[in-house]
Amino acid sequence: MIDPLTFIFFDRVLNVLGLIRDGKKQRTDKIEQALLALYAALAETRHYVQERKNGASQDTNKEYQIAALWDKASVPLRAIDKKLAERCFLKGSYWREPNAWDQTKIEQTGIAIDAMFEATRALLIT
Repeated sequence: MIDPLTFIFFDRVLNVLGLIRDGKKQRTDKIEQALLALYAALAETRHYVQERKNGASQDTNKEYQIAALWDKASVPLRAIDKKLAERCFLKGSYWREPNAWDQTKIEQTGIAIDAMFEATRALLIT
């Protein structure tokens, strides 16, 4: 027969292990949500930029939608990578008012599409 103190000890150990497992699962879920939001913003931005290169006219409604995607991506990223979250927020600001940004400011803030893609890729492989 198992001693009651031993049973209580093992019960508490199992509870702690369960909390650790649940915490890891929540973190994994947060990372996944952040990556999905980031990928959605990247994909939509790249698509719109390609359309513009192919001759499509500027679509401010589409640009506001893209800005919202970048803002949405910044929220779950705060828990994972605060600097990248800030860059996403700035990318959203850019898409709300693209004419207020010059190439130097884009490069200094690290929000060029290629830079954002590389940051996303780095996050994916870590």
